[in-house]
Amino acid sequence: MPQAISSSNLHDSHLHDHYLENGEHLISHDAKVSDIGIWLKKAWDDIPNAPGVSLFYGFMMWFAILSVFLLFHQEPVWIFKLSTFFVMLSPFLATGLYYIAQQLEQGKQPSLRASMLAWCNNTSEICSFALALGLITAAWSLATPLIAALSQAGSLLIVNPDEGVLGFLKSEAGLKFMVFFMIGASIVSAFVFSISVITLPMLLKTPKVGVINAMILSFKVVMENKLVMAAWALTIAVLLTIGLVTLGFAMLIIMPLLGYASWHAFNQLIEFDNAQ
Repeated sequence: MPQAISSSNLHDSHLHDHYLENGEHLISHDAKVSDIGIWLKKAWDDIPNAPGVSLFYGFMMWFAILSVFLLFHQEPVWIFKLSTFFVMLSPFLATGLYYIAQQLEQGKQPSLRASMLAWCNNTSEICSFALALGLITAAWSLATPLIAALSQAGSLLIVNPDEGVLGFLKSEAGLKFMVFFMIGASIVSAFVFSISVITLPMLLKTPKVGVINAMILSFKVVMENKLVMAAWALTIAVLLTIGLVTLGFAMLIIMPLLGYASWHAFNQLIEFDNAQ
């Protein structure tokens, strides 16, 4: 029995087999860029099948983003820091949406309460993953003031306080901060994305897979589908950016859309070997 995840190509170059520590066999499938449209279309069709619970999660994200903007309107660095916090923790925040998509897939009517408690089905592993994301986010939060200091943005005095973030971005220090911030955020977000793509859906679907195995497998699947995953990450980034620049209003739809699409992506990418 293998002691760690190993993978090798099957006879079909579009399939890859993976063996977990417990001997369970999983098969990952290669995807095409055009599949992203299919994932989003399926997600769009899911929303009217569970409109209330879908909008609830969208509303929660909208409220969080709007609250951050209103509370830190005069502190642009904090707005960028907390915006990144939401982006990095969005995989964990979407756990309830994965559960809803799973219930719809099984022809069941999901309940809001059950979706909010979905993580209880695999508490230790899901909480361990949340802790891992939290540590990464905390490390990034500590790095953000350093970026501000290097770009002299932390001591920037906005001439017109009424302009808030706009005044910050129009300044030389603000623009310099944005360049360094975006480079750092892109690197960290890419890493978080690579270990998150299938991790939470897998932990939600089966308790037999540990969080470390799930993260390693997620990274392997991303490496097997570099172009598709890069396009999917860019799609997510664009949609989240739209959500942020609209002060979270667009997140009413974007949040459930991305949550459901991520579940459909997982279902296409990962196949459980039921013949064991």
